[in-house]
Amino acid sequence: MTLPRCPSTAAQFAALVLLTCSLPGLAPRAAAAQSAPATDSIVRISLSIGRSLPLSTVDPIIKVAVANPEVATVIVVTERDVLISGKALGETDVVLWATNRPRVHYRVSVRAPSDRRMVLLSVRLAEVRRDVLRQIGVSGLHTSDKGNTRVGTGIFKSDDARNADGTVTLPPEGKFLSVLSDFGTKQFLAFLEAEEQNGRARLLAEPNLLAADRDSASFLAGGELPIPVVQAGIAGGAGVQAPVTIQYREFGVRLRFAPNILSDSVITLYVRPEVSSLDYSNAVTLSGFRIPALRSRRVESSVDIRRDQSVILSGLFNEERERVRSGIPFLMNIPILGSLFSSSRWQSSETELLVIVTPSIVDPANVGDELRLPLLRDMRTPALDVLKKRLPADSVRKPQ
Repeated sequence: MTLPRCPSTAAQFAALVLLTCSLPGLAPRAAAAQSAPATDSIVRISLSIGRSLPLSTVDPIIKVAVANPEVATVIVVTERDVLISGKALGETDVVLWATNRPRVHYRVSVRAPSDRRMVLLSVRLAEVRRDVLRQIGVSGLHTSDKGNTRVGTGIFKSDDARNADGTVTLPPEGKFLSVLSDFGTKQFLAFLEAEEQNGRARLLAEPNLLAADRDSASFLAGGELPIPVVQAGIAGGAGVQAPVTIQYREFGVRLRFAPNILSDSVITLYVRPEVSSLDYSNAVTLSGFRIPALRSRRVESSVDIRRDQSVILSGLFNEERERVRSGIPFLMNIPILGSLFSSSRWQSSETELLVIVTPSIVDPANVGDELRLPLLRDMRTPALDVLKKRLPADSVRKPQ
C-alpha cells in the first residue's frame, strides 16, 4: 500500500517517539542509507517488544509493506525516514520502495523485552585413532646332514618346536598370516608370521557450555605447564644470575565459543577448539630446566547454523611412524640374509581430531527439564531438640 506523507504535527510526534524509543548504539542515518542492500537481499533486524528502530534513505520513500502488522508496525515519519516498532513475539517482513532505488527487504524478529536468550552448546571432541601396527617375523632352522650342527631363530631357537618324528609343532597363537615351508629340503625350515592391527576412536571431552546471546564461554580439560622465564634488563653482580620467574602455559582440550542469535532458528556461532599435548622429543633446556614443546591442533571458525543441528569440524591429523627391528646381534645386519635372523615391527600412529558442535536456544524464563538439577527436600531437623527448650510446645511440629 502507498502511505501519504504525514502532517507536520504527526511528524513532530513521530520524531519525539523516535527520540525516546530508538535503540541505543544504532548506526547513524547516513550510514544506514549508504549500506542499503541490493534487490532481494534480506537484512535481519532484532527488536524487543516496545522498542523501535529508525531507518533512513537517501531518496524519498514511495511505498511500505508489512507482512504481519501484529508483530511489527512501520510509521512513516518523513518522506525519507521510517520507524519500525516491535509489538508482539514473532517474525515478519518489512519491504521499502524508494525513488530510483531498488527495494529493501528487512526480516524483523521481535523478542520479549526482559529476556536475554542463551545458547546451550553441546560439544563432542573425539580423536579417531588410526594406529596401524605391522609386525613381520621370520623363524628359520638349519640342520646339517650329520645332525651335529643346528642353527635356529625365532620359534626354532630351541628343539621344542620339532618333534622326535621330524614334525613341527607350531605355537598355539600365531599371527594372522602364518607360512611354514621346508623349501624341498630336510636341512632348512622357515616359518613366516605377518599381522596388521588397527586402532580405535576415543572420546576426549564432552562439555556442555551455556552462554548468553553475544557473550562467550570457555572450557579447559588439561593442565598448566610451568615455564621459567629469565627477567631481562635486571643486571646482577659478579657470579649472580638474573632472577627467573615462572609463567604457566595451558595445554589439553580447550574450547571457546561465542553465539549470536539472529532469529528463532538461525545462530551465528564462533568456535575455537584446540587439543594440545606435551612433546618431550623437542624439549629444550633453559637454566637447568627441561621444558617440553607443545604439540597443538586447533581450528577457528564462524558459521551460521540452525538450532538443534550439528556441525562437524574435522581434518586435523597427527601422524607418527616408527620402525623397530629386533634379532640376533651382527647376523641381523647381514645384507639380504639378515632378514632371516631378525624381525621388523612398524608402528604408525595417526590420529584425526573430530569436533561435533550442536547449539540450542534456551529461554531463561522457561528452562526445560534437561537443565534442571533435581534436589530432594531435606526432611531432617537436627536442631529440633534445642528448639523445643526455647519455643512453646504448640509451635514446634514434627515433620510429616
